[in-house]
Amino acid sequence: MENQEQLLSEALQKAVQVVDTIEERYREAAFPIVLQALLGTSTNQNVPGANYQESNGFSTPKPALSPTLSVNEFFHRVNAETHTARFVTAAYYLLHTGKAEQFTQVDILEIYRKLRQPQPKNPADVMSQCIRKAHIIDAPSNGDKQKYWVISSEGEKFVEGLLRDHASSSNTVVG
Repeated sequence: MENQEQLLSEALQKAVQVVDTIEERYREAAFPIVLQALLGTSTNQNVPGANYQESNGFSTPKPALSPTLSVNEFFHRVNAETHTARFVTAAYYLLHTGKAEQFTQVDILEIYRKLRQPQPKNPADVMSQCIRKAHIIDAPSNGDKQKYWVISSEGEKFVEGLLRDHASSSNTVVG
């Protein structure tokens, strides 16, 4: 029991440290997500064969998608119909193909270019919507002036829901 209390205490301290690097207006939404991620990964770190890799002191999921999966094929599987859904789906793609754990708005817009999709008129507003929904959160600053984000566990669940919905609707036969 004492070991669990120590683990929780360490996770809380680390969550506070991570959340302190995020803009104040997002901290309240980010804290439970960060804490959940820390607690979820800390229980998997000691499990042989757990699907996590260590990077910069954080445990992150190993790529669940083939690194050779094209962005067009992945978006075809997801069928993201709004700019907000596309931003989160792009973040999921970058993380789970192993292309990037953190991303910039430019990275997302590059995916739009590859998809030959019209870009949103105000990408910053779309990013803000993703943040308000807690699908995307600020990444810890790495010293340069570029702004980075990461997909949250809520964002991953959102995209996985889109994947399931699209898979089930494409299996439906109209008679």
